[in-house]
Amino acid sequence: MRVMVINPPRVDGCTVVREERFEHRDMGSCYPPLSHLHVAGALEAAGHTVLLLDANGRNLTLDQVKLEMDTFRPQAVFARVAFDCQCEDVAVLRHARETHGALTLTRCKIIAEADAVLDSFLTRFPFINFFLLAEPDAVVVKVLEVHAAGRPKSETLGAAWLESGTVQRTALPEPESILDRLPPPAWHLLPSLAPYHTGILESPFAVIQTTRGCPFGCEFCAYRRNRIRYHSPETVIAEIRMLHERFGLRSFLLFDDVVGLDKPRFSRLLDLLIDARLNLTWACCTRADLLTDEDARKMKAAGCVEVAVGIESGDSEVLARTRKNITLDQIREAARICHEQGLLFYAMCILGLPGETRDSVRATCRFLREINPFYTQVCFSTPLPNTPNYKWYKENGYLLTEDWSRYSSLYPEPVVRTEALTAEDLSSLRRWMYRRLLLRPRWWLSQIRPLDWRWNVRGARLLAERIIALARRKAVR
Repeated sequence: MRVMVINPPRVDGCTVVREERFEHRDMGSCYPPLSHLHVAGALEAAGHTVLLLDANGRNLTLDQVKLEMDTFRPQAVFARVAFDCQCEDVAVLRHARETHGALTLTRCKIIAEADAVLDSFLTRFPFINFFLLAEPDAVVVKVLEVHAAGRPKSETLGAAWLESGTVQRTALPEPESILDRLPPPAWHLLPSLAPYHTGILESPFAVIQTTRGCPFGCEFCAYRRNRIRYHSPETVIAEIRMLHERFGLRSFLLFDDVVGLDKPRFSRLLDLLIDARLNLTWACCTRADLLTDEDARKMKAAGCVEVAVGIESGDSEVLARTRKNITLDQIREAARICHEQGLLFYAMCILGLPGETRDSVRATCRFLREINPFYTQVCFSTPLPNTPNYKWYKENGYLLTEDWSRYSSLYPEPVVRTEALTAEDLSSLRRWMYRRLLLRPRWWLSQIRPLDWRWNVRGARLLAERIIALARRKAVR
């Protein structure tokens, strides 16, 4: 079959991340469409003719996507949707179905794990033939095979569809336990890595995923409690080498939920990065309790420059209610390790978690000033409908809207309140926190690098943009 794999256009000028572990509009960065690349790789391995179109990365309009589709004339189209951009993202599938009669397939993990939302989604968008309930590269080939043979849809695994006004579902397949058995992402279908960028890392930039899943049970997380599976370190290094040789790769984001779970494997991966001598820089996310001095030293030697850690709250009681099972002392230790080993410590906080009060917000601000991150991102609590937090806010009457277009962690207004704080209180306290964190002359001076004018200019520009956005009550990353 002729299959088109489309990463839909940007939304309201914002880039969008549509990945298995991150599904909402973004700002300040643009990631390669890794999940779409995996789907394209699986389809090519099965013998299909594939056109991959990253409208998000290339900043194409919907009309430009339609022109590409009209030229290719696909028989099937796959496009992921982001949870807060559903209406905009499905437009490419509507055109595929109504203009070309193509089979349409989509996936959004958050929707897949919230039955009522899935039912509403398929009812609102009846032009979608299949919603994939499992990781798309694991089931998309079988779905096309069943469709092409004219067999009943019930023979597919990990799929849902609308039939006579009722949503039908099939059971989930057992996920592949050894990721190296899956076809690799089809990087060769991208014209270049030029469109992709993030924060402090240099282009050409890519995202590298060495694991899938996260075993932890944080109450706020839409990607919690999934079996963790691994690529071998050798496979990861081979992919990085290929990107370096083909596209001139200079940096990457280690796109795992957490790094360092399997210490021997992680150490082996770092050793191979060091031995490869590719002179690449990279960043990653992890938990505070997984970072050790030994890890940090080797990460630095392997090219790591930034480690992002979920702080969530600097108040011990609020933090405990997240069931993250992290303590403030563990966060202090992770910050110390990063500072001493020369790694940038990026803190991520959530404002408005269950139990939040003015005192807990002040405690969080004091804690952040104490551990002194390179930068702190403060997001409002956004209880996505496949999380335990969503149930808590809804049952207690603290959920203010179910307009999913506002359900982005970067949305400038909260979608919840807490027992003690209104939405207006949360907005005011977030601005107060950012002022307390950003408007510190000593902190500014600590970020200056006397011999790196590019770093200083870029940092000054980003800081100014954030301060202006705060003043205008716009989204801030």
